[in-house]
Amino acid sequence: MIGTCPSSRAATSIASSGYAGRSGTPSTGSRTARQVQRRIGPAWDGRTRPAAGYFTKRTAEAWLRDVLDQARKGTLPGLVHTGVTFAEAADEWLRYVEHDRERKPSTVMGYRWLVGSQLLPTFGDQ
Repeated sequence: MIGTCPSSRAATSIASSGYAGRSGTPSTGSRTARQVQRRIGPAWDGRTRPAAGYFTKRTAEAWLRDVLDQARKGTLPGLVHTGVTFAEAADEWLRYVEHDRERKPSTVMGYRWLVGSQLLPTFGDQ
């Protein structure tokens, strides 16, 4: 979903979880609200024709499609091919979570189950 940040009037790409309804207020359940935003350019206020360099919803979505296409093709600037498989990366992440982040054994066990039963069958040899 593409939104605008009212304080800086910058177009942002927003991924959120734990938000209730359209109000944008955090839900009161046990989940904590979290937003991840990345500035992609100035926002267009929608009143007049956008100036050069401003993003409308359509231009922001086109920019996102272009970035995702570049990532799929392997031509995204800064993309480094390491030759590591998904299974190797998942093993390293599980080690990191267990030892470096010192998560509870029950949390690590849940992560191991998810990786082994859901992710590795789909992405393991890539």
